Amino acid sequence: MKKILLASSALVASAGFAAADISFSGEAGIGFKYMDVAVGDDWTLDHYLTLSVAMTGETDGGLGFGAEVDITSTAGGGAVDDSSAYIEGGFGKFSVGAVGSAVDAKLGLSDIGYGGIGTDNLAETLVDIADQGNMMYEGTFGDFGIAVSHDFNGTDITSIAATYSMGDFNVGLGYDDWGVVNASTYHVKAGANIADFSVNALYSRNSDIDTTAYGIHGAYTMGAVVVSAAYSKLEVGAASTDAYGLGVAYDLGGGATFKAGVGEVGGATKADLGIIMLF
Repeated sequence: MKKILLASSALVASAGFAAADISFSGEAGIGFKYMDVAVGDDWTLDHYLTLSVAMTGETDGGLGFGAEVDITSTAGGGAVDDSSAYIEGGFGKFSVGAVGSAVDAKLGLSDIGYGGIGTDNLAETLVDIADQGNMMYEGTFGDFGIAVSHDFNGTDITSIAATYSMGDFNVGLGYDDWGVVNASTYHVKAGANIADFSVNALYSRNSDIDTTAYGIHGAYTMGAVVVSAAYSKLEVGAASTDAYGLGVAYDLGGGATFKAGVGEVGGATKADLGIIMLF
């Protein structure tokens, strides 16, 4: 996203500040969404706007610090969400706020379409259940990465993710302790980016509730066009639900991209199309 710097060198002279910046970026979308429903319209009009504010600084000793917040407006109203503050340095990054889980931050899958038709939701069911955290540590050590999050707001959920990159290939392992629920989930992810192809797969298992979720997402880039496909499945005991779909994205230039997707999620046909604009 293009950054608009509102304060920079003028703040350097302030006592106690080695450097400080405030920047704004944004994202907006307009499009249509389709879902086969028994009553009402299958097609609905969609729009949204997200303004992201990032504040960064550095102490005289070289310690970085900052804060981030997203302000979102949709057809249904507006909200301030995903706010957090952090400090960072050679030791890594320590964040407090609406940071989510380490597994979701490091091992998630991509969706397809303009707003996402939900092909990744089934594969990430066990990830989303534990996607709570108001404290996170992230560190990178060469080709290795690690993230740990915890929720202090009553759920007591702890999430751990470790990643390793080997050239065009990457792997990840994750673990969620559901705290007061007394259950745990293990995650395995693998991915590759070879020439114009990319593929990522995720597998999650929680034996305490006899639930397995897995999925795969692949994409092929041809100049300004990206074609993607996805499949995911959720198994709870003997019951199962799957989702699959195809998507396309076309870079219009200037920060605008046309996206569309169509597929079936949990037995329901879903589709969307629209333009996403980055500022």
